[in-house]
Amino acid sequence: MKILHISDAHLGRAQYHLPEREEDYFKAFDEALKRGKGADAVLITGDLFDLKRPSTKALVKFVEAIEAVDIPIYIIGGNHDFSYVRYRAEAGKCQRPAECLYDTALRLLDRLKLAKLLCWESVDAGGVYIFGACATPREYTAEYRRALQKMPPGAILAVHQAIEGVKARYPAEDDEYTMPQEVYHGLPYIHIAAGHIHDHMAKHPIGAVWAGSLEVWDVGEFETWDYRGGFEKAQDRAEKGAVLIDVAGKAVSLRDIPLSPGRPLYRVRLYVRERKEAYGAVEEATKLFDKPGAVVRVEVWGTLEEALRPRQLATLFTKALYVDVVDRTVTPQRAVALRGSAVEELWRIMKEKLGQHAEVVLRAMELLRDGEREAAYRLILKTLYD
Repeated sequence: MKILHISDAHLGRAQYHLPEREEDYFKAFDEALKRGKGADAVLITGDLFDLKRPSTKALVKFVEAIEAVDIPIYIIGGNHDFSYVRYRAEAGKCQRPAECLYDTALRLLDRLKLAKLLCWESVDAGGVYIFGACATPREYTAEYRRALQKMPPGAILAVHQAIEGVKARYPAEDDEYTMPQEVYHGLPYIHIAAGHIHDHMAKHPIGAVWAGSLEVWDVGEFETWDYRGGFEKAQDRAEKGAVLIDVAGKAVSLRDIPLSPGRPLYRVRLYVRERKEAYGAVEEATKLFDKPGAVVRVEVWGTLEEALRPRQLATLFTKALYVDVVDRTVTPQRAVALRGSAVEELWRIMKEKLGQHAEVVLRAMELLRDGEREAAYRLILKTLYD
């Protein structure tokens, strides 16, 4: 029995509001399905869509992709797919757990028999049981553990969680969907097919493997270069892919299915000491990173006497699809400006209306500017729940 494990497709996500980036996510999903053509079933471990109410386009793209492979599709709910709070409120009214996700796209796919939704239930996928556990915040650890005890012996456990102790770039350790590893001790699974962590082939000693997201999520996964008088690569672009799970009895073997890198994505960090050097470094950057279709984020760091003009720097790139220049420099002039009466009045109003949450809003706005929408979302959500 061969199961193609994919996760975190985030269909419908348009990074930097670019339709081209939205299309990249659709292409990655389509490629992952085609690369696993020899599989007997597909298991999607959460965050199939980027939004709880995906666009019609995202739904159509999903249907078109699965029709091309014509094999059973099993899915579980990720934190992007449904509201856990609302799910818990309706849980007692449902004949089968999947019905509790009554107003989600996943329930629609289940009702139309386009995919089988597994949420606290199992299915015989052809001699192998798959037990699905929908994404659950850490604060419900005890309930989560009790629900997992329903799984049949020898099952593949499908989860959408991070697990304490796993080494990953995303999400951060304080993520609210990180479970203690003790939750899984003594359970009769033969393998944990996991979602939520975006690092491809991340592993945990308890037998969990994350397929990772199918596309690069944010700048933290971009190919990264640093400039200090010259350019040096600091980080390769994050690898993406799927996992082919081959089950024979109680034996499980895994095969990595890498996806093609796709669109050039660059993060360029310039560490400079004067304005002239910054402009010269950006001109050098254009020779290396100004490529057709590329997405480029340029961060300028340092203490400068003269302020930069980010938009002017961005115009030096003429071929790239999108260029975001972020000024991280500090100047005496800016320090004076920030103490101006207009800024002080704006801060006073925010403090008056938002109280202690004013700092959180400002931090979330900075994250949104940096293209880190998910980090901003988690910050606001954590503040609201706290």
